[in-house]
Amino acid sequence: MKNLFLPLLVCFITLQSFAQVTVLEPLKSAPRFGVKFGTSLMLGNSEITYAGNSNNEAIYEVKINNLTQQYSLGLFGQKKFGWLFVEGNALYSTYGVDYDVKSYTNNDTPVSKMQEKFGYVDIQVMAGLTHSGFRLGVGPVAHILAHHTSDMTKMDSYNEKMRAISYGFSGSIGYDIDRFSFDVKYDKAFRSVGDHIYYGNKKSLFKETPDAITFSVGIALIK
Repeated sequence: MKNLFLPLLVCFITLQSFAQVTVLEPLKSAPRFGVKFGTSLMLGNSEITYAGNSNNEAIYEVKINNLTQQYSLGLFGQKKFGWLFVEGNALYSTYGVDYDVKSYTNNDTPVSKMQEKFGYVDIQVMAGLTHSGFRLGVGPVAHILAHHTSDMTKMDSYNEKMRAISYGFSGSIGYDIDRFSFDVKYDKAFRSVGDHIYYGNKKSLFKETPDAITFSVGIALIK
């Protein structure tokens, strides 16, 4: 839980600072708090790396076959100040990566289907312009690792070094009507799909990033 402290503190300070802008005080609206859920199209492409043994002989061909759809659920808070807005999100997101793994040491073994599953707590602050219900915003996001499983641990040379927290940046277009908030967001991840994958002591050469286009709906329970 200590990894959550800094991102949450950033969210709190940002909201407080906006709340104290006296120039926009007469134009501010009531804050909105509620639940948000979304689904994302993951944008990583197919890619191949090779796992070697201690003699630098290739023993596996590892191919990214697919990044599965991402699902998110959590809480949001939003505050508007005339033409400006600030929003904080705390969402649990989950997605998977499918691999095709071919062994060079046993030609009788067919290509194996393997999968990794990830669960992240995403803490995000967004700010930008708003008018007539429409919003245009940008902001950083912290991805805090909450869950990870991998079939690739069956590989002889597989080694993983997971990062507890990684970062990204997002841009979004949204629209608010009554209690509902609709958003289309592009998420740029500052990590590669294979950032944690090592073959022995050698890091994999996967370069694709788990970027996403997210469609989300928020429902304000307090406004």
